[in-house]
Amino acid sequence: MNQVERMTSARLWAAYHYPYLASALFAIRFIDADNIGGVAADEHFRVYVDHEYTSSWSSQSLGVEMVHQVSHLLRGHAFRAREIGLVEDDVFHWVDAVDAEINDDLIENHAAPVNSALPVDLKLASSLFAEEYFVNGERRAGQHRDCGSAAHGDPRRWEEPPPLNHSDGVRTEEADLIRRRVASEILSHERSHGDSPAGLLRWANGLLNPRVDWRRELGATLRRGVAEISGAVDYSYRRPSRRASCSPDVILPSLRRRVPLVSVVCDTSASMSERLLAEALSEIDGLLVSSGVRLDAVRVFTCDAEPGPAQLVRSASEITLVGGGGTDLTIGIDAAVLSVPRPDLVVVITDGWTPWPAMAPRAVRTLAVLLGEHPPPPPDWVQGVVVEDMTPHGVKVESHSF
Repeated sequence: MNQVERMTSARLWAAYHYPYLASALFAIRFIDADNIGGVAADEHFRVYVDHEYTSSWSSQSLGVEMVHQVSHLLRGHAFRAREIGLVEDDVFHWVDAVDAEINDDLIENHAAPVNSALPVDLKLASSLFAEEYFVNGERRAGQHRDCGSAAHGDPRRWEEPPPLNHSDGVRTEEADLIRRRVASEILSHERSHGDSPAGLLRWANGLLNPRVDWRRELGATLRRGVAEISGAVDYSYRRPSRRASCSPDVILPSLRRRVPLVSVVCDTSASMSERLLAEALSEIDGLLVSSGVRLDAVRVFTCDAEPGPAQLVRSASEITLVGGGGTDLTIGIDAAVLSVPRPDLVVVITDGWTPWPAMAPRAVRTLAVLLGEHPPPPPDWVQGVVVEDMTPHGVKVESHSF
C-alpha cells in the first residue's frame, strides 16, 4: 500500500473499533513529517506522520495512534498544560501523564502506542486525571515521547502555522463543535451498548452536563420542601389569639406555623458507598437543623431488602446502619409513610438501583438523594439530587439534579 492507502486503512480501523470518535478521526488532516520519530499532532487537528519510521507498522498500530492523538485534542491537554503553567523541563513528564490518562481507555488487547506511558509505569492506579499522574507519578527514565502541541501546547519545529481557512486545519470554534459532537456520540454509544470507556464517559458528561455543587443543590431542594410544608398554617386553640381582647366572650384560635416531620430512609444494601452515605447523612443533618426542624422530629429507617425499626436520632452519628443485602426501598418508604405520626417529608438516600412505589404517597413529599456515578433516575413524582463521586479517591465530588 502507498502512504495514502495506509493512512486511510488505519483511520477506517480506528473508526470501526472506536465509532464514538469517528467525527474527530475524520476531521484530522495528515501531513508528512520526516525525522520526527513517529506520529504527533498540533492543536488544529493536523496529524504529522514520519512515514519512514512507521513504514512497518500495521493498520492497527497506526489506528491506535490516531485514537491517541485525537484523544489529546478532545480532552484539551494543551489547554490544561497552560493552566498548570507547564515549563519545558516538565514537558516529557506531562506527556507521560496525559498518555496514562488516555491509555486507560483503550479497548482490551489494543496495545498502547509505542513508548507511551501506562498508569503502572508511573507507579499509580488507573482511572486518574492527568494532573494527578503529573503531580504524584514517578518520572520515567530513558523513555521520552513527544506527541506535539496537541499534548502540551508548545508548538514544535515541524508544525505548520495556525490555519487561515478550513482547508489548512481546524480552527478553535470548529474544534469546540467537534468536541461536543464526539461527547454526544460517546453518551449515545453508552446508552445503546453500555461499553463506552470510563474516562471518555466522564469527559463527555463533564462537557455536556456541567455539574453544580451537590451540597448547594441538596440544600436548596431540601429547604424548598421544608419551606413549602412550614408555610402551610393551621388554627390552634393551644394559644389564645391576639385578637381575643376584641371578643372576650368568644374563644378565638390562633394561627400556628407547622414544624415539618421528616423521615429519612437509608439504603444500606451492599452496593452503597459508605463514605458517600456518611457525607449525605451529615449534610442532611446540618440542613434540617439550619432549616428549623426539631432534632427530635427526624426518624431514620435503614433498609436493604427489609426495613429496619425507626430510629429517633439527634444527629447523623447516632444512626445504626443495618443491612448489606439486596435492595427494595419500596417497603422502607412504605414503613416511613405509614409510621405514626405521619411524616410531611421523606428523604430517601440510595444509589437508585431499587424498585420504587408505583405512585406518590398521599400528602407526603419525597426527595431522593442519589449516590454514585450515573444512577438511574427516580420516578417523576420524586425530586432527585445526584451526589456523584467523580474519582475513586474522592478528589472531586459533584452532582446535578433531575
